[in-house]
Amino acid sequence: MMTQEQYVRIAGNLMIAKMYSLAACVMLFYDMVITFGEEVEQIWMRKFSLLTVLYFLNRYLSPLGYIVIIVSFHDSTWTKEVCNRYILYPEALKVVTTSVIGAIFILRLFAIYSRSFFIVLVGSALLAAELALKIWAFTDGKSIDLPPGLVGCILVGKRHARFAVTWIAELGFDTAIFLLTLWKTFEHNWRLQGNATSLINLILRDGVMYYAIIFVANLVTVLIFMLAPPDIKAINASFSTLITSLMVSRLILNLRSASTLSGPDTNVLMQGITTTNDDMPSYHFARHTQAHDELQSRFTNASGDK
Repeated sequence: MMTQEQYVRIAGNLMIAKMYSLAACVMLFYDMVITFGEEVEQIWMRKFSLLTVLYFLNRYLSPLGYIVIIVSFHDSTWTKEVCNRYILYPEALKVVTTSVIGAIFILRLFAIYSRSFFIVLVGSALLAAELALKIWAFTDGKSIDLPPGLVGCILVGKRHARFAVTWIAELGFDTAIFLLTLWKTFEHNWRLQGNATSLINLILRDGVMYYAIIFVANLVTVLIFMLAPPDIKAINASFSTLITSLMVSRLILNLRSASTLSGPDTNVLMQGITTTNDDMPSYHFARHTQAHDELQSRFTNASGDK
């Protein structure tokens, strides 16, 4: 028999979790509003490409999908039967958004590594492993059991350690991508004898910021799922998913903005951002304009962008 004190504690924790998830959604919608002008200029006024599609899916799929999730947290008309049919939807949405974000980072690596198809295979293998672990983990999910009178269709794991693997897999993929990016930017910096261009610094800065924020968000989510009481285990799940979408959108916009402003730098001509059908940037460093033009021509021919 549940005591009144226990009931009040569960109700309070549930309300905190709901408001925190709602705040995470508001954060993402607010960011969409304040960056919309830059988005129009850097995404929609440029040539339509694969990156355009990936950006759209990353930018708009998560917030639209989370409208349903927020409704499921608050709508008292959702019966237990409806909730049980729906309950895997949040993680199914996460698998889709993870695939999109993973594809964006693989394109980014493809560009940074001078269009190396080997790095595409490596990135794809890492992404496939992450998705496989996520699917294995979230199929163990169930709806949280709430006392009568409390409302909320919230996904938790039957076995908390297994369910936490979905965020551990993200930590692994993000760490691998970060290390690959870090290695290549340091290599470029070494080749330029320490005279790193502003674009290299931007890639490194954004990579470090993204990794630090997402690593902390996912680590907190894992620790909460492992250690917190059952009624607040899912409290950070929405935030970690939505902040990832926000940060990836910012990475793309920053790189697109840098491509507009890039130019010669300290006796090194950098092709700022040349893209496959205006996709992710391909970074080339040449001592002379002729070499730059040759590289650009080879890239255009290889990409089929006539």
